[in-house]
Amino acid sequence: MSNQPADLLLTGGRVVTLDRAGTVAQAVAVSGATIRAVGSSEDLAALAGPATRIVDLAGRTVIPGLIDSHCHFEDAGTDRDTVPFDGVTTMAEALRRIAAKASALGPGAWVRGQIWNPVLQLAERRAPTRQELDVAASGRPVFLPMGHSAAVSTAALARAGLDEHSRHGEDIVAREPSGHPSGLLIEDGVALVARVVPPWTDEQRSRQLLDAMAVLNSWGITSVVGGAMTPRDVDLLAELARHGRSSVRVAAMLMPTGELNPSVDLDEWSALLHGRKRASASDWLIERGVKLQLDGGMTLGTAATREAYDGRPDYRGELIADPRRFTDLVRIAHGHDWPVGVHAVGDAAIDLALDTFERIPAAAQPAVLIHASLIQPDQAKRAAALGVMVAAQTPFLWKNSGVIAGHLGRQRAERAVPLRTLVDALGMDGVAVGTDYPINGLNPFQNLYAMTTRRDLHGGSTGAEQAVSRSEALRLYTVSGAAHTGEQRRKGAITPGRLADLVVLDTDPLTADDAALLKTRPLVTIAGGRVVFDVGHELS
Repeated sequence: MSNQPADLLLTGGRVVTLDRAGTVAQAVAVSGATIRAVGSSEDLAALAGPATRIVDLAGRTVIPGLIDSHCHFEDAGTDRDTVPFDGVTTMAEALRRIAAKASALGPGAWVRGQIWNPVLQLAERRAPTRQELDVAASGRPVFLPMGHSAAVSTAALARAGLDEHSRHGEDIVAREPSGHPSGLLIEDGVALVARVVPPWTDEQRSRQLLDAMAVLNSWGITSVVGGAMTPRDVDLLAELARHGRSSVRVAAMLMPTGELNPSVDLDEWSALLHGRKRASASDWLIERGVKLQLDGGMTLGTAATREAYDGRPDYRGELIADPRRFTDLVRIAHGHDWPVGVHAVGDAAIDLALDTFERIPAAAQPAVLIHASLIQPDQAKRAAALGVMVAAQTPFLWKNSGVIAGHLGRQRAERAVPLRTLVDALGMDGVAVGTDYPINGLNPFQNLYAMTTRRDLHGGSTGAEQAVSRSEALRLYTVSGAAHTGEQRRKGAITPGRLADLVVLDTDPLTADDAALLKTRPLVTIAGGRVVFDVGHELS
């Protein structure tokens, strides 16, 4: 051990290293951006010098920085510019928030919302109508994204050329009984309106990305896989990293055209991937692959399934992409060494993805099944044999297990998000976990609770046999997340030489009872040796 003093010494605590031996230490020393040493408080005391910042943990627990392996994290930084719907449960409250944002904007300015799901969230179980948005926003254009659909006002439809004279069919925009557009956009219709919404300036967007990182840091999250990122956002992240402003390490799943499924012809798709110079800024940003989509979702009742939906003998969900074109897109992407991450929720969509991956030579990094919520045991084994990874999200069961059972039947709901099956088939390095924020909440400790108890918000249990252990759950949120992006030698555990991404917690997530685990909160978050969150300002 070098005699050079450490920059930071956390001592007198319980350091859960998550190394292969399962070591629990008392202290960790940091020099620069990396972990210098891990061991007993007595041994590491020798690394303290006149300039070393020494923190007495007083028995508190330190874990590696958490990794959300599928998250649209950039939405966490838009509170200043958009309508937030977190906690809204009635249409009246949603419309009040829209009106409040509209009143703060100039005449004709767009009112934009954060992604939400009013059908599941509101007591009315529906999205706001075009007329309601017209009144709330005083005639301004309104664009409220809802995942794979959106609600918009009359002014927004007009600016996109989707008024009553539009010839677009019902696969683009739903119609009222009168034949006029209802303001509910479907799939491609969302893109038609989104393209006329004025983009944020570079300054605004960079500030949003920084605000989002701060929110993630407050939850102990130091790394994230950006689930569907535009080239512009990735380029702005690279600029932030170059100037030393990043506090979250981002592995981006890129949408080269800004669309989940690109509408360009295959030659242009090939040219885009060939010409894209992958953004990289030391340890803060990588481009993990390209994002495509095959089907809908469980909570929307649109996941593509092998068997018919409960009570709907002729319905098996929806495939968003044409299978032949999907195969061509994957072939071209892998040919340019871009691994594909594919949104595939239902088992029929997973079959199609695995069939495609089996026929096409792999890229240097593994392909990814994103969500794979209804994956079957035979498919998990097949994915393992093909070297395909899975990014799973238990939070879909937290609030929506009843909705899922209503669509698919209780039996299929019980085997949704089968973590036990996935870990047993693919191993810890083949599965990673996350939230799909903002569709679900960011809280990683709520997620750890759900993964290990399979209980939901109301105390109900779904698929108890698919629970994993506390140790496995924490590893899935750290070590496995690092393996998911090919960075397992650089982060995910607290060992010398790895990046100094650390979280000090108010409880021990390995030993706390279930109630305490659910209430766990970070006290301090450190990313690259730098304090990025400090609830008590102990390290400020």
